Amino acid sequence: MHRGAPRLSATAGTVPAVSLRRVTKRFPETRLDDEVVAVDELDLDVTDGEFFALLGPSGCGKTTTLRMVAGFEFPTEGSVHIHGTEMGRRPPDRRPVNTVFQSYALFPHMTVAENVAFGLRMRDVARDEARRRVAEAIELVQLRGRDGAMPGDLSGGQQQRVALARALVNRPKVLLLDEPLGALDLRLREAMQVELKQLQALLGITFVHVTHDQEEALAMSDRLAVMDAGRLVQVGTPAEVYERPRTRFVAEFLGDANLLTAEAVDAERVRLPDGTVVRIASGRSAGAAVHLSLRPEQLDLVAAGTPVEPHLDAVEGTVARIGYFGSAIEYDVALDTGGPEVLVTARLGNARGVVARTVGERVRMRWTPDSVTVLED
Repeated sequence: MHRGAPRLSATAGTVPAVSLRRVTKRFPETRLDDEVVAVDELDLDVTDGEFFALLGPSGCGKTTTLRMVAGFEFPTEGSVHIHGTEMGRRPPDRRPVNTVFQSYALFPHMTVAENVAFGLRMRDVARDEARRRVAEAIELVQLRGRDGAMPGDLSGGQQQRVALARALVNRPKVLLLDEPLGALDLRLREAMQVELKQLQALLGITFVHVTHDQEEALAMSDRLAVMDAGRLVQVGTPAEVYERPRTRFVAEFLGDANLLTAEAVDAERVRLPDGTVVRIASGRSAGAAVHLSLRPEQLDLVAAGTPVEPHLDAVEGTVARIGYFGSAIEYDVALDTGGPEVLVTARLGNARGVVARTVGERVRMRWTPDSVTVLED
């Protein structure tokens, strides 16, 4: 895919592509004599050449952060550096970045080629050079032969490709993506996730991608940052953040999680609500209340009374609900607490040989101790 396309960046260096230091953004509150803190003392480095995602719910500050990198907003406090150069109050057209928006913002009266060439015209790039670069960009996004088409004649995916070509033709050091797939249907969005990732790997330039879609961030990014209420909550690879969430917020926001309260027995064991003592990778002092996260797909479900191997821990309960999702089946199991119902969900692949359970059946849930994460809050 994209064979023979031009590479638009140099090899990744040691200076971060984007560096934010104690960046805070406040907006005036119109109805109150106060300010809204959209971004709160944010420190972040994005490595040159990586695909980085800013992930979080609406209002968490991720888009405001992207807009400060782009130059559409300026920090109230702190600094933004791009490849080592402080941006200060430089406007967008004086920064080595380009932005692709969810709306695409194509000019409806211009052809594909004219839309792609628009930024070059604004920079007074020579006509022959501009023609060559436009052709390269259109080839790069697989729209050869559609140069003369109007935006209204293109599909949503093709319009997104035009927006990408228009951004890439200016050869930015950093490409900023503001929910670029949000307007596409599910199947096309999944296909474009693959294409964007392949394109970024081919070009080698830094992509900073804002999204609220957890699966999108996990699938596309080299690293991701989870934001909440204007602050960075956790930064790491998709596997690190998903498998080892630091907080309850991250565990709940990024995928599904079983969240349990337990009592520490010692540094390596806790007592669950049903009284069962199980092992953990790291714990708290004896008697302390701890909060645990256990992903549904890390659980195995067998008949009650099935022997438990020494390297596993287990609890027993009763199947309360069953959810069928085609490729997977989810079982909500009520633990034997003797008090208020505590449900733990197990997600099993719907493969040949997997034994189906029934509502009301007694079962045993098993897992490895390293599957349990002790949360910070």
